[in-house]
Amino acid sequence: MKKVSLSRFYIFYASFALFSNVAHPITPTMFTNMGYPDYMFGVSFAAMAFAMFLSSPFWGKMGDNIGHSKIFAITMPLYGIAQMCFGLSTTTFFTTLSRLFCGLFSAGTVVSSMAYVVNATNQENRGRCMSYYAAVNSIFSAFGYFVGGVLGNKSVFLVFVLQTGALFITGFLSYINVKDSERNNFIYSTASANPFKAFIDMKKIMTATLITFLIAVFLTSFATTAYDNAFNYYIKEALKLPSSYNGVIKAIIGIVSLVVNFTINIYIVNKTDARKSIIIVLALCGISSMAVPFIHETMLFFAGNIVFFMFNAIYLPVQQVLVTKDRDMETSGIISGVFNSIRSIGMIFGALFAGFVYTKGNILPFIAASFAFILGSVISFINYKQYKN
Repeated sequence: MKKVSLSRFYIFYASFALFSNVAHPITPTMFTNMGYPDYMFGVSFAAMAFAMFLSSPFWGKMGDNIGHSKIFAITMPLYGIAQMCFGLSTTTFFTTLSRLFCGLFSAGTVVSSMAYVVNATNQENRGRCMSYYAAVNSIFSAFGYFVGGVLGNKSVFLVFVLQTGALFITGFLSYINVKDSERNNFIYSTASANPFKAFIDMKKIMTATLITFLIAVFLTSFATTAYDNAFNYYIKEALKLPSSYNGVIKAIIGIVSLVVNFTINIYIVNKTDARKSIIIVLALCGISSMAVPFIHETMLFFAGNIVFFMFNAIYLPVQQVLVTKDRDMETSGIISGVFNSIRSIGMIFGALFAGFVYTKGNILPFIAASFAFILGSVISFINYKQYKN
């Protein structure tokens, strides 16, 4: 039954994107119901991102050695178990600890999925397939928000039961239906299981231009995480709206992102110099994120957020194409792990910053995100000049 198939993989990745996101819209409700301090939404997310940072190179290296489809299938149900522990946590300590394990296993699915797409494509169709990958993630993540938001109004526990069960089933079906591209070096060794060696192996691919590019990746990840975390909590804490609103808004954003990925993103990758185009995209992210927190009318606030998330949906697929553009099967896992690790560092600082700064002023995370995007645009311009020279 197993075969190398991007279409099959997209189906299982869609299921992962959907069910891995159903708990996000109910997390603010959980925290407020348990009386957690406002900064906990940042601390818990940062714990997950920290584990992703530490484990991403390891999962990339393991995937290069035993197969990325296996890593994808195995880590998915483990992530489901960690999410159930998160849902059952009633103290800040166990909430943070469970989020660490969520990050550990979700890193495996994220890194292996990106590497699988790289291995199953070539230079001619990789940009288009990466856009499809991003589109699947956008629409089904948004649908997951919607499902979780609606079900969360009835029962928070039901959401976690659904999530864990669905991730178990998806992981099993993926394991028996999808296999990696043929090659001869899928060999397990104790050295490949060493997470520190995975970090050491990163040196093999590091160049000055790649480091500059990764600085921009860090800044944009920081900005998106700070903005998104503050936005989710702002809806519940400041606007006093139920979790279903969060789900509906994310669903609308998902539809917009789907259209963007199948149109603007494919055009940027195939018809323009993507390194030059991303400079403009990040600048637009910075401008739109700066304007949103100063909009006080609720419907206009939501409309402004949709505009921001539209621009926000463009940059990540373009970054993924740029970082994997010249990679082969020997380094796809390493580069995917490096990319996800740097994004995770941005998530750590973005979540912590948003959580603690939010207590000083609930619009401060939005303003900080704007400055980070603008700086990311400047760094991308420098990176463009490096590659041009």
